[in-house]
Formats: sequence, C-alpha cells, structure tokens
Amino acid sequence: MTVAIATTLHPVYPPRVVIAVTGLTVGDVVDVYRSVAGNRTLLRGGSTDSAPDTAMRVVDAELPYGIPVTHIATVNGTDVSTSATTYTLTGGKIALSDAITGLAAEVVILAAGQLTRTRDAARFRVGGRNIVVSRPLSARAGAYDLFLETTTAYDNLMTLLAQATEGIVQLRQPGGYDGFDAYLAVDNLTEERWSQDGSDQRRVVTIEFAEVDAWPDELNATAFTYDQVETYYSGLTYADAEGDFATYIEATVADYS
Repeated sequence: MTVAIATTLHPVYPPRVVIAVTGLTVGDVVDVYRSVAGNRTLLRGGSTDSAPDTAMRVVDAELPYGIPVTHIATVNGTDVSTSATTYTLTGGKIALSDAITGLAAEVVILAAGQLTRTRDAARFRVGGRNIVVSRPLSARAGAYDLFLETTTAYDNLMTLLAQATEGIVQLRQPGGYDGFDAYLAVDNLTEERWSQDGSDQRRVVTIEFAEVDAWPDELNATAFTYDQVETYYSGLTYADAEGDFATYIEATVADYS
C-alpha cells in the first residue's frame, strides 16, 4: 500500500485539524509532525513504534493561525506531507484554550502590561568587587487584562480557568504575530465590572501568569467526526443528545467511540 496523509478541519472553537495517515502496514514506526517555517513539532499522540492498524488519526489542537502550516508523517524514516495551509482563527479575537479537554474562551486583550524575566541570583562583595552567582533567566511572566462582552463569554473563561489541565491554557491570536502565542500557567485573577449598571454584562478579568511548557506528551487531545456521532446515536433523536449535554461545547468534546 502507498502511504498517504490528509487533513480535515474540525469545526470547533478554536479550529483544530484531524490528520489521517493511511496505507500503513501493521508494525510501522510512525511520527506525525506540525512544521512551521521549517521547524518540526511532534504532535500530541502522534508517535507509535508499532502501528496497530493500517490507518492512524492524530488531532492537532494546538496549531497556530495566520501562518502556513504543513503536516508531515514520517513512516519508517520516510516523509509524506501535506501542502502548506494557513488556518484562520474564527471570530478574529484572541483564543484561550485547553487542548486536552477542548474547553475554550474568546477574549479581547485590553492591555498586556510588562512581561518580565527573572533569575535566581546572589551578590557578594569581595575585595571591592561584585561577585554574582546566578542561574539562567526564567521564561516571561506578566498580566493580561481580558475584556469580555457577554455573560456567556465570561462563563466560558471562568470554566476554562477553573478546569484547565494542570492550570495551563494556550493563548493564540489570528494574525501570525511573532512572539505572542504561548502556554500560560494562570496563578491569579481579578475581575471587574465594566460599569456598575446591573444590566451591563461586560467584564474585565485580569489574569496573572507565567509562560510555561505545554502539557505533558502523554496527555492526548481527542476529536470525533460526524460519522462517529451518527453511529453513536443511531436510531435515536436530538432529544437523546440534549439529555446528554447541556451545552454545545460539551457535545464537541464528548467521547463518541
């Protein structure tokens, strides 16, 4: 069989891509990557030392937006790849998301403030000289003021921050701006009403964070196709799905296997 790779856009917020690698032989060694500007990143759940089937599906729930992205499958040392595709972040605002649970929030950043880097260091004065013993600089830390226009947007953010896997969320923007996308460990938040009018739904939530690495590799993202949903609810009605899920976001991240 001839190995092939194909992508399908999974229409959730924020959009993610399902990569299908077909034409495998059972036992193949497979690694699936995202490539941006020639730099490869192994996808979450995208590696196996012995393919159990002739096809493999991987979810890229952490891709950047506004810049060309190529997906590559390395099978027994040989590459097959997609053409470069630029994906769009729907809505045009900033996305905060958890690739593991699928929870997400759409926000506007009002102010970024200063981003700081620190290092553990100690100073000693010896014979009139300054002696400094120091460690490498840390990653950046800072605060963002997030503007939320509706109660629904506020509830989505609060749910995401409360349930974020290991307290980490991924920040992505629509323009492909360098040095902005990041993984944030949020350790403090302050909320303020835009006005004191009880009918005004707008809020500003200030989050304090430290930039960190992504979630551990063993934590996988999941995605299911409409065919799988149809099979799962075969012979049933929308009322059955309504009884299972209170919101659409719960339905989009549910397990239909």
